[in-house]
Amino acid sequence: MLAHIVVDNRTGHAIHAYGCGQLFELALGNDSHPAEAGWPACLRLLTIATGISSYPWTIHASYGSCGGTGNPPLPRCLPHGPPPLPAGNYRVVFFQSSNIVSAPSPIPVRITPRS
Repeated sequence: MLAHIVVDNRTGHAIHAYGCGQLFELALGNDSHPAEAGWPACLRLLTIATGISSYPWTIHASYGSCGGTGNPPLPRCLPHGPPPLPAGNYRVVFFQSSNIVSAPSPIPVRITPRS
């Protein structure tokens, strides 16, 4: 699912924050499959300009990882990576590398099986 994270910076000045490639992420999650985000350890200074900025993001309806142990156990990997999440109700959750902007409430979505 394609999405955009839109930031309306009304501070009158650019905001500088540390991140790795991006400052924000979106992920799907629910009570059985928590949304996860993570940043590699390559911090660099990034800038949010004044006014409205839009950051494109692709939300994947798949597990964040596979093939290992965990609680609950991670699913078996498919040849192209993690398998899809089971059908059901989820929330799109917003993450940020540090507390930069006000976080929106999660957005409900429903994943349905392919027919």
